[in-house]
Amino acid sequence: MPARPDIARNVETGMNGVVEYQPNPLNQFAPKYKVYIFNIGPMKHEVPKGSWGTFKIPACEPGQRYSRPLILPSIFRSSYMDAASLAMKTDDIEGKHVAQDIVNPFLGGDWSEGQDLTEKGVFWTMNETPTEEELATAKAKMEAFFRKLLVAATELETSGRINAITPTMRLAATYFKEDRKWNPIFQKIDTCPVCGDPLRENAVKHGCGYVPDPDRAYKLGAIDAATRDDLNARRAEPKGKKQ
Repeated sequence: MPARPDIARNVETGMNGVVEYQPNPLNQFAPKYKVYIFNIGPMKHEVPKGSWGTFKIPACEPGQRYSRPLILPSIFRSSYMDAASLAMKTDDIEGKHVAQDIVNPFLGGDWSEGQDLTEKGVFWTMNETPTEEELATAKAKMEAFFRKLLVAATELETSGRINAITPTMRLAATYFKEDRKWNPIFQKIDTCPVCGDPLRENAVKHGCGYVPDPDRAYKLGAIDAATRDDLNARRAEPKGKKQ
């Protein structure tokens, strides 16, 4: 449709003077609640949303189950000039719809590729504290996405295109504690008290047979119950007592 500068000039002319403000009267009946956006993933996200500003979703800190929440109100209000009445009116949108647009924006009838933050551990809820089911669902989806990234990273590695491996692929490897040539994981190295060779942190059983943590080794199936009890009994005996 061709532009109509004459209409624009008429609107501008009519705006001279007092502009009437006509907020949506139904806003007073809108439900009052808050929406919480949480993140269980290791990445922080910044999502720009035009006049609403940029929404910042913090990363999940190490040792925590989920991040601090990004809290949204129940109603988002934006203003616009109505050309017909020359009044300033408002457009009100529920907070849960804004939350969905932040977490997984809907564009032109298709979900925008690369913008699905639920794959990276982000989810929204109306619960101030997320439920176990919500956390489990978010974790399952994020880990499935990370596994796909690692498959793609392996293909890049085998084809000699290590430079094409993305930062998110490296984060996925770190999340699963996978020590790769392109993502080395540095572990604390101790000395085995039996043979004196290096002993990696969290090792279940050393090459010489030494077991750092009998209880953990038993739970993982590396030793039987009798061996666990014998080792714990020996290590509990006072120093200097003959074995």
